Amino acid sequence: MKITNKLKLPEPIVAAVANDGYSRGSADISVTSLLKPPRITALETVYGDQIEEDASDRIWSLLGQSIHTILERANKTGVAERRLSIKVEGWTVSGGMDLVCENRFLTDYKVVTAWKFKSGQVPIEHEQQLNCYAEILRQHGEDVQALQIVAILRDWSKLEARRDPTYPQTQVLVLPVRMWPELEAWEFLKSRVILHQQARVTLPECSSADRWEKPTVFALMKKRQKRAVKLYENRADAESHASTSPELFVEARPGEPIRCAAYCPVSRFCTQYNKSTNPEEKEAV
Repeated sequence: MKITNKLKLPEPIVAAVANDGYSRGSADISVTSLLKPPRITALETVYGDQIEEDASDRIWSLLGQSIHTILERANKTGVAERRLSIKVEGWTVSGGMDLVCENRFLTDYKVVTAWKFKSGQVPIEHEQQLNCYAEILRQHGEDVQALQIVAILRDWSKLEARRDPTYPQTQVLVLPVRMWPELEAWEFLKSRVILHQQARVTLPECSSADRWEKPTVFALMKKRQKRAVKLYENRADAESHASTSPELFVEARPGEPIRCAAYCPVSRFCTQYNKSTNPEEKEAV
């Protein structure tokens, strides 16, 4: 991957971004990549040396890495930042665990926005990640007793916490994660590896969920008013409501695959995305 500097950030920041020590080692795939849509990981494998990412897009990642480094240095009671691997369906799968404490708790640190944990629930992708790590540890003879996430909320607001009781009330959350039965974790790992192996042969399409697709909606608008009166999922319902008053009209708000448009590193190589923006784009061979 090539790191660019389109916004002319200071060189020390660009150098720090470029000096990312992450590596899956000699493994065929990491747990992080295993949880990505197979299409994205397959395209990253093919176009890895052509991918470009601007340093400005990796600032939050840089801050997350720095916090991990500080926490590793402060760790006195457990084993921090271990990378282990196991064989699954002929592939070597690696995982980098943040911290295994003496009480056999596997802890993963996340530096995230407050909205991600506003519900108080652990997102499914984090549950999947920790259970994959737990299975890797078990296969190395480790006795994992429990899983937890320590979420550091990078944009937490004390004023918002006072105003909204549903908003996280502290900047650091410690959240237990459901630990799957061993067979469930092993079967999940196997199923993901098989999906990625198949993607190297026949490139699958990403689902709407994979693409973080925002659906098209129809906004019921009122003349001389900027905000929508109501949003509808289909045009007929919106137009039916608009017909009740000459002051009302309907405005279509096209959907967009958010991940493809702004967060996918291989979108420029992806025929699925390019076909959606350019219908004349040919299918990938």
